[in-house]
Amino acid sequence: MRFLFFVLTAMSSAVAFAAQIVSGTVSIEGKNMYLTTDDPCHRYLVLSNTEGALSALVKLSAGDVVTATGIKNPGECSVAIESVEYVGLRRMLGNWYSREAVINVQDFNSMKYYPAQSIVTNGNKVYASVSTNPVEYNYSLVPGSGKEWVLFLSDSKSTTFGTIQFNRGSAVMKIYNSDTGELTKTLLLYRMQQPGQN
Repeated sequence: MRFLFFVLTAMSSAVAFAAQIVSGTVSIEGKNMYLTTDDPCHRYLVLSNTEGALSALVKLSAGDVVTATGIKNPGECSVAIESVEYVGLRRMLGNWYSREAVINVQDFNSMKYYPAQSIVTNGNKVYASVSTNPVEYNYSLVPGSGKEWVLFLSDSKSTTFGTIQFNRGSAVMKIYNSDTGELTKTLLLYRMQQPGQN
């Protein structure tokens, strides 16, 4: 009986410390990162010892949302992140414009793409106005290499992928052919200032 109790205790401990999905909103205090969740701990200190997870975590900012695989330590309210599965970047929200389109990123899952209407004047293509009939996309972001994030876009017809890299007040979005991997479009995006913003 004692042996059975020992085995059951060991099994429950192993389950408690097995990797599991954890989701929450990032906050940063000094050099520490925390994840606010709906769990009883409510706020977990984020730890990591894997190179892939660390390279993704250092690119996050306060207010970003992350879904990751990690091992929770409820006694200390900490979580050791093993891999970052999905992110919602606060800096991506809002309105962006380029020569070819206006993009409205509504939340961490959906965006509207308003293509620019073009006219040809003296043999040159000139973008004159923006369509009022947007393409609606669902999107998700996962960590990429360097400063890039990998972007998956799906509309009612197809799914494609790209990358996005943020600079101060601008971003570069590259879209690729899902079948061949060929670069099909590069958008240099600028953030539209909202009333009251500097």
